[in-house]
Amino acid sequence: MKVYALVGPSGTGKSHRAVLLANEYQIPLIVDDGLLIYAGKIMAGSSAKREESKMGAIRRALFYDEKQTEEVKSCLKKINENKILILGTSIGMVERIDERLELGGIDEYIDIEDIASQEEIETALSVRNNEGKHVIPVPTIEVEQDFSGYLLHSLELFFKKDNKTVRHEKSIVRPRFSFYGNLSISNRVLVSLIEYLIKDFEDIISFKKIKVEEINNQLIVELSLEITYGLVIKDFVYNFRKSLKEHLENNTGINVKEIDIEIYSLSVD
Repeated sequence: MKVYALVGPSGTGKSHRAVLLANEYQIPLIVDDGLLIYAGKIMAGSSAKREESKMGAIRRALFYDEKQTEEVKSCLKKINENKILILGTSIGMVERIDERLELGGIDEYIDIEDIASQEEIETALSVRNNEGKHVIPVPTIEVEQDFSGYLLHSLELFFKKDNKTVRHEKSIVRPRFSFYGNLSISNRVLVSLIEYLIKDFEDIISFKKIKVEEINNQLIVELSLEITYGLVIKDFVYNFRKSLKEHLENNTGINVKEIDIEIYSLSVD
């Protein structure tokens, strides 16, 4: 199976554009926020948008639930198609989903900025941040029972396929967690996540600064490390930065924009 990934920060319009992208690439399967969607129908999984909290939604979207994961894997085997599109807020997130569903690796990454203008992305972010609206790329009839009470309305799209006009309906919902305001992960929690990863790197002797900022739903990290003498510093920094980015994105669902690493000392002990 060929695996495509559409990547972009939360609220930038990925779900809105997923159907058009799938039509262009002739992709019959979509994985979005914990759901497996096939030809406009929900086949398996459970929507992250039904969760009571945003943290619960993140865990649902990342397939932490074994029952949900096995259900989707079983359904994929029965459908037996050759292309699938995974939606996620970061490369780390889509790779985590690919790993959990045992799809065999991502073949092509597509950034939301490659298929949407900056103006379109900013409009999508404004709607998400100001109105709390989310898109599910299936018809209203597919979601109205599960989303009773916070289904808002539907949106119709029309596009050409094999010289015929194809109609596709998408549903607009306001998840429960959006009523409670934005998720705020304390700086102490983020620092603790970084400290936890540092313990797994034997060549990191100590650290003296960890700074984390969240700006526009993206993380910026700064840290100073003491490492073992004799390492190829460029290679070490590259590997640690990659691991840290995946670690934070997989555990918080927040995109990591930048990681600045200073090596302040080399230990010869």
